Amino acid sequence: MIRLVVAAVLTLATLSAALPAVDDARAGRTDAELEGAIDRIERAGQHLAASEDAVPRRARAAGRRVAIRLPEASLTAARPAFVAVGGRPDGPGNRSVVAYASGGSPTRLRGLSLPVPLATPDGPVVFTASGVLAVDVAHVDDAGRPTLVVTRG
Repeated sequence: MIRLVVAAVLTLATLSAALPAVDDARAGRTDAELEGAIDRIERAGQHLAASEDAVPRRARAAGRRVAIRLPEASLTAARPAFVAVGGRPDGPGNRSVVAYASGGSPTRLRGLSLPVPLATPDGPVVFTASGVLAVDVAHVDDAGRPTLVVTRG
């Protein structure tokens, strides 16, 4: 009986020592997945600005759809609180940044290296639900100025 109690205590001690590392790994995996999606948005914008002409109407503009996967909380992934393209969720849009928070970590801002300004007509494009979501990036002529317009896909 004493061996069983000692084994249970040692198991709990080992588990409590390992849980912080598991949480860090979950948050790290989610951050890496989100960084990959941000890289794809950045590459799509760079490609559109470099190879496509801007047109006045968004319906006829060259565009790209970029998928963003927001995982469910699991043993291997932390659930992001939000991902916002164009600025912080509660702030103004039209900024060349993506803001995100995952696994209880503070909000992170990642700047997008784009050759033209970014516009989000309805404020930042914010995702909070898990699943595969998308943003549309279009190369538009906004009053004689090339602009990348980002909307919900």
